[in-house]
Amino acid sequence: MVERSGSVDVVFGARKTRDLALILPIVGLLFLIPPFATIFAIEGRILGIPVMVAYIFTVWALLILASAILSWRIGRASRKDAADRLESTEEQPGGPVP
Repeated sequence: MVERSGSVDVVFGARKTRDLALILPIVGLLFLIPPFATIFAIEGRILGIPVMVAYIFTVWALLILASAILSWRIGRASRKDAADRLESTEEQPGGPVP
């Protein structure tokens, strides 16, 4: 755990985001496996598209959107953590350590 004020929230936020990124493929798999996906195997249509096809592509699009958001949050947390580390080394006497 990091003891610096302000960065503790960043560390826990980054860890939570990474955990979500690890769980996302499992959730996607659960939504696309046949026992769950066959719930939407009905004879209806949405805007002329079979419900099953609309369901699969909606899940696929939402997984892409969720992974893009998680990737952005992980990158932001990593940049913030790197900036905090650089700031803490510059505060030490003698300047940054190579």
